[in-house]
Amino acid sequence: MDASETSGEPLPKGEQPSALAHLLLSLWSHGHLSASLIQQLAHMALLDGASHPELVSMAGCGNWGELAGNAHRDVMATFCADIQITPPVSIQVEVMDPKTSLHSVEDASLFLPHMLFSDLAHHHPEQFQTMFGLDKLKDFWLEVEKSEDDRLLGHPICLDKRQGLVKRSVQQKESTIPLFLHADGVEFQTRDSLLCWNWGCLLNQLHSLSSHFLLCAFPKSCSVDGTWGPLMAWIKWSLEAMQDGLHPVVDPFNNPLPKGSVWDKLQGQALTPGQQRAVVWTLQGDHEMFANILKLPHWRSQFCCWSCDAQQPKTKKKACPAGKSYKILKEEDQNFVYLDNAAALAKGKSDHVLFSIPGLTTRMVRHDGLHVFLVSGIANHLLGSLLHYIMYFDGKGPQTVKPTDRLAMVFEQVQQVYRESSTPTRLSNLKASMVTDPKKPHQDFPCLQAKGSETKHFGPAFLPVLQSLLDTSKEEHSKMVEALECLVNLLSVFDAADMVLTEMEFHQATDLAKRFFYAYDWLHGWAAGVDRKLFHITMKFHTGHHLVHDSRHLNPKACWNFRSEDFVGRISRLGSSVAMGVKSTRLSTKIGAKYRALLHMQLKRLGFGVISYQDDP
Repeated sequence: MDASETSGEPLPKGEQPSALAHLLLSLWSHGHLSASLIQQLAHMALLDGASHPELVSMAGCGNWGELAGNAHRDVMATFCADIQITPPVSIQVEVMDPKTSLHSVEDASLFLPHMLFSDLAHHHPEQFQTMFGLDKLKDFWLEVEKSEDDRLLGHPICLDKRQGLVKRSVQQKESTIPLFLHADGVEFQTRDSLLCWNWGCLLNQLHSLSSHFLLCAFPKSCSVDGTWGPLMAWIKWSLEAMQDGLHPVVDPFNNPLPKGSVWDKLQGQALTPGQQRAVVWTLQGDHEMFANILKLPHWRSQFCCWSCDAQQPKTKKKACPAGKSYKILKEEDQNFVYLDNAAALAKGKSDHVLFSIPGLTTRMVRHDGLHVFLVSGIANHLLGSLLHYIMYFDGKGPQTVKPTDRLAMVFEQVQQVYRESSTPTRLSNLKASMVTDPKKPHQDFPCLQAKGSETKHFGPAFLPVLQSLLDTSKEEHSKMVEALECLVNLLSVFDAADMVLTEMEFHQATDLAKRFFYAYDWLHGWAAGVDRKLFHITMKFHTGHHLVHDSRHLNPKACWNFRSEDFVGRISRLGSSVAMGVKSTRLSTKIGAKYRALLHMQLKRLGFGVISYQDDP
């Protein structure tokens, strides 16, 4: 990248960007510092002897600080004068003022994905190729076909069907980009949070800001039933254009495009010079998002799963049929009827507008390993029960050794394993309150409370410690070690595998999952028999079963929400930075403008998030 491309005003020939200006612009665009503050800091640098042209330009913003209110305008004019990203479209939506509870209509900012997709392809071709994994497309679709993923059947991206398997041209495999669509709520103020929709390419393994793109962020406090409907109509329209690979010829409501508008000028043209198109291949989020936003079955409803006909073990209406309870972990006892793509196309379990996009069904909704396994999930229940068992080794009565002393001993040994294996993400401490209520330790089921990445790396470090502490000649101890060992190895299989598991990797995963569920089911029954609240079975164990079952067609690590949660956290930071003095109902437009500047900086200046990303922070 030429140095002259880094700001609105060309740098003198041969002049490199200022390291300090680069840092200040990064802090400003990410929402950590205001424009007036970076102007002051640049001015102070000049007074200390700095003379770089970028610092001079920055220090001169707002008439050298005398008109601080103009600093933002001048920073934008100086460093973002050449933005080649189409501004977000303003959509009128119904809102409620959280202070008065009065309903009104306000503008919400929405970045149309097909426009951003096209802008990146035309104006930032090198980043486009990396961000959308163009060199990986052919291999990815070949592996998807090889896995006989039934989501291809009946999908518009497929040309024809032969013997039940989809065969597509080489050109299609090299030009069709698999996308994810993600939504999550994130707190940006003490009493308010943003619902943030974002998207990106499944094959992109870069940092969150380089692999995710904002659709829209809107405060939950002022959202009503009429807020997201209009936005979703435009999102559907734009996603269908990406699936076609062409600019639309009518608006979302089949009306002619506004004369003279950018849409009118582009209608019918290919989105990209390379004739690429993109298809939503996964819908991602946590179970709360799936239930409350996508309107899929809630985990507390009688029919609690959208992937099969599993039910609650007990209902007020009637008894759960044999083999249908979501709490059944043993395969031979299960009698679930799975929803395949043909059934999903014929009759889905949600009337959300996204599922009216051709080919997009509930089979595209992917359980997130972060929440299924690592955030109050399967691993947390297992680890919490194991730690609780060690702390209260003598049962419910008096303990020969204080539970806190036992836990301290365990954590000391875990820390030693951390050091020996150079574990990247570690628990900084381990307290009894992270597992149970120390005052009432036997009242509720234990569950380890830790961040997802901390839980993920704690399991492998705790395994050798557990093996050294327990006498595996006792069946319950043997099952405890087996359960943790199988779970650790299962996650390792996913970590080591490519985007689509090989047949051997899938067999490894299913065998490890089966052994884990059998061991955990045994421990659940054992704990009940000795009157100890351990090894609880929740809905996440059932979704974990589906996650492993679906891993043949797409590695669950492709749907980890680590980066997605990092991205919405960054959008939350932007929201906080522009919220001062802005009504909640109008915050969306401020966030849209701020994000556009951040994306521009990221594309134009090195070091704004384009870094390698492996699995978790």
